[in-house]
Amino acid sequence: MNINYQASAIEIASNLVGKTVRYFANDSKIKNDGVRVFKVEAVENVSIGSKSGRRYVTVLAKDVDDAGETKYRNLHLAGIDLVV
Repeated sequence: MNINYQASAIEIASNLVGKTVRYFANDSKIKNDGVRVFKVEAVENVSIGSKSGRRYVTVLAKDVDDAGETKYRNLHLAGIDLVV
C-alpha cells in the first residue's frame, strides 16, 4: 500500500495504524543506509511542516531497528515508501 498524499488526515491515520512502514531517514543514527522500519501503534497528528511545507505524521511506533523500543516519531509522508 502506498500513501495518498492528498488524503484527509483521518484517511492517512486509518491507513497507518496497526501497519508496519518502511521509511527513509537521511539522518538516521541507527542505520547507515537510512532505511528504517516502524510498527505504527497510533497516529497523534497529521500536519504540514511550517518550515519545510511538507506533510508529515506524528506517530507512536515500535522502532524495529532500535530493539523494538516504542517512541514518538515525526515522519514525512514522502519518506514512507511501503505500508504493510
